[in-house]
Amino acid sequence: MRNKKAIIIVNSVTMTRVIGTFILPFVSINFRPGELVIYVGLLLLTDAIDGLLARRLKASTVFGSILDATADKLLGIACLAVLSQKYPIMLLPILTEAIITIINMRGAIGGSTTESSFLGKIKTWVLGLGIVLGFATIYINEIIAGINNTTVLGSLIITFLENLAINQEIIMAIIASITVGAGIIVSCDYQNKVKIEMKKAADEGFALNKLVLKSKEDLLYALFDEQYYQKTKGIPIAKKIGEIRNEKNNRR
Repeated sequence: MRNKKAIIIVNSVTMTRVIGTFILPFVSINFRPGELVIYVGLLLLTDAIDGLLARRLKASTVFGSILDATADKLLGIACLAVLSQKYPIMLLPILTEAIITIINMRGAIGGSTTESSFLGKIKTWVLGLGIVLGFATIYINEIIAGINNTTVLGSLIITFLENLAINQEIIMAIIASITVGAGIIVSCDYQNKVKIEMKKAADEGFALNKLVLKSKEDLLYALFDEQYYQKTKGIPIAKKIGEIRNEKNNRR
């Protein structure tokens, strides 16, 4: 495995997002509002950091891409669940995230690629921004209390935030609407992409019941080799980690 240390570093950054997601409910209960917003912001930041490191260190792998996508989904849904405790409307973006996940899983087992599209990446950033703004909106009064009101700038910021605080429900509805809208657009895009690619895979003889995992050595190579990841971009994940066995091969 090439760049072993770099791959470990990149995947460790991604794992911090996974671990941080699982302890988010504890943090939301025991941390102060400002600390919670910073915590969520740092978790979201790891998504950009691991991607940057993977490219700079040439440590992009199939396993890393799967882990990264899983971490993103878990964090997004967990944050929305915390927000929905105060504003149930934030349950709607969870629904669209679940729909996108189902579409991608269906595509993965049907011979489609699962790589994020341009629209998907934009949706991820929209969702991340919406989550940060959502937490900031919920705890806006606590944020106001921490601003120095003795300066002109501080007074102006406080006045602006106080006006926002009066309309928290409207702001949260706007955030939910934008994130849901982005989710619907991306789910339609992915559905169309999956439909086309699954048909193409079927025409080429792909069938889930004919798929078997690669041997242990080949599977480790497929999951953790950077060059393999680069040369198999655009290839369905099922074909990256498995191979189709036809009846002739089975008789052998």
